Amino acid sequence: SSLQVLDRRTGGWMSAPPIEDAFVMNIGDMFDVWTNGKYKSTPHRVVHTSSTYRVSIPFFYEPNADAEVRYLLGGDGDGRRVRYIDHLHSKVSTNFDHTGRYE
Repeated sequence: SSLQVLDRRTGGWMSAPPIEDAFVMNIGDMFDVWTNGKYKSTPHRVVHTSSTYRVSIPFFYEPNADAEVRYLLGGDGDGRRVRYIDHLHSKVSTNFDHTGRYE
């Protein structure tokens, strides 16, 4: 399997083999804010070592850059609020080192 997910308990990567007639959906980091930490995104990566062809079709659905993202499930949660563009800049800046290399 090419898809690997991070095991938060051990810090190691584990394979996520495909399941027939299924698709994978990563909920993304905004769910952490929307659910006050109830749902966390799963760090993942693709390490394709097979000689066979692999197709991946990512689809990203994002709010407007200036949209305020906050707890959705009633009450104030922990009060976190973030402008989407600030969150996106933070994510992008931590995905690459200072040379632009992906880590």
